[in-house]
Amino acid sequence: MTTTKNRILFVLIFVCSMVLVPLLAPAEVGIKNTKHNLSVSGTGDVSAITEKQICKFCHTPHNASPAVPLWNHVLTEEQDYINYWSPTLKSYPSQGAAPPVDGFSRLCLSCHDGTVALGALINREEEIETVPDILTESISGYLGTDLSGGHPISIVFDSALANLRNADPNIMHLNWPINDPDVKLYSTQNGFGVQCTCCHDPHGGKGGAEAPPFWRKTTYDELCLVCHDIISTIGH
Repeated sequence: MTTTKNRILFVLIFVCSMVLVPLLAPAEVGIKNTKHNLSVSGTGDVSAITEKQICKFCHTPHNASPAVPLWNHVLTEEQDYINYWSPTLKSYPSQGAAPPVDGFSRLCLSCHDGTVALGALINREEEIETVPDILTESISGYLGTDLSGGHPISIVFDSALANLRNADPNIMHLNWPINDPDVKLYSTQNGFGVQCTCCHDPHGGKGGAEAPPFWRKTTYDELCLVCHDIISTIGH
């Protein structure tokens, strides 16, 4: 009899937890309350006129692009990006020698470079109407095709690059290997390295008020110091 009562009590606790946990969960879960919610319920600079579904702007369970599993947004065809370069950069010798943008960064730029309508999806012939229909310079998140003012992307980050930088006493060194629960290296140039998604989580992130959008760490510095060794610059 005691065993039966225990089982009933367990079932009641389980059912209550299933009902109460969703009600007590934080309101800002996933992308619903971020600028990446482009549906009619979105509160960012861009939103759909009538479309209510949130995920479909980037993902679809059927007829997706082979570029990445379940990808649904039309990919940018832009090739002539102005890439970042500086005399201390060890990844490539000149701005013109920068590797082509690939992987997750190309997916991000399909919206953020302003060359493809935000409502242009692979699994439907007509675009979803949004206001505005593309990102413009007046909209937060617009990058355009001039990427020279940001961090280099689509570059391999490995022990060879770390050793090359760390051999120069006059520049900031790199940490290697990268072992962090939030910051990962992603596929690029037939290896693994830096993509937009290394620093930004398109589904939310942990960034506080002082951090960039969708930041994978609480603060700006906390993320940068996963890869960069600020100690190497002290005294120079």
